[in-house]
Amino acid sequence: MIDFLRYFVFASIAFITLYIWKHPFQHRKIQSKNAKSSQFRKEFLYSVSSVIVYTTITLIVLVFRKYGYFKFYDRIEDYGWDYFLLSIFLILVIQDFYFYWTHRLMHTRLFFKAFHKIHHESITPSPWTAYSFSPWEALIHGMIMPIVVSLFPVHTFALLIFMTFQIIRNVLGHSGYEMFPSWLLTNRILKYINTNTNHDMHHQYFRYNFGLYFTIWDEIFGTIHPDYEETYKKITERESQIIQEEVEIGSN
Repeated sequence: MIDFLRYFVFASIAFITLYIWKHPFQHRKIQSKNAKSSQFRKEFLYSVSSVIVYTTITLIVLVFRKYGYFKFYDRIEDYGWDYFLLSIFLILVIQDFYFYWTHRLMHTRLFFKAFHKIHHESITPSPWTAYSFSPWEALIHGMIMPIVVSLFPVHTFALLIFMTFQIIRNVLGHSGYEMFPSWLLTNRILKYINTNTNHDMHHQYFRYNFGLYFTIWDEIFGTIHPDYEETYKKITERESQIIQEEVEIGSN
């Protein structure tokens, strides 16, 4: 129930803010077309099934934890705050690497229909697309938890922070609006952060942009969309162009 409410709350806030209210990013819509209400209903139902899969995996991990099968620890003082923060970062990096390769694998002919087709039925993504997976794909994504807690000691609170972050990032990444600043891709380090435009283009073109939090694996293995930077620039500069046009119209 907690897993479901956490996802439902963040997805609802994003949906209401971006699709019902007037918001600061209204000129930064990535695609001109809008998703239909039937898509939202389908995405919500598949999201519920995905949460059930994630919750089942969590339950199994917690049961086996009692028998010492996974590397949890209860006192932050045992490893210190530095390790606590580092562990969260490591989980994100490992998940990003895991996601890139499982994602590419699910795009092969052998696995696409059974695993990934449902998620890609949302060509114009929305906040509800974030967890709109087949049960098989949800199982693949959910396996990151037992993998991580098998590799190194993890505090339960660190895992909670990670799970909350990944939900928020997934929801915003499928929001249909770009929220990062226009100068992001000009920074030598920050340009490797995965933007909403990047993942939205993946839903449009399928064959590019497989990353989750970062674009570094796409860059290394040549799967970044060739028009990504140009598209991002157009979307993030669109607002300033519209404001300038409104000013010119007002002055005339």
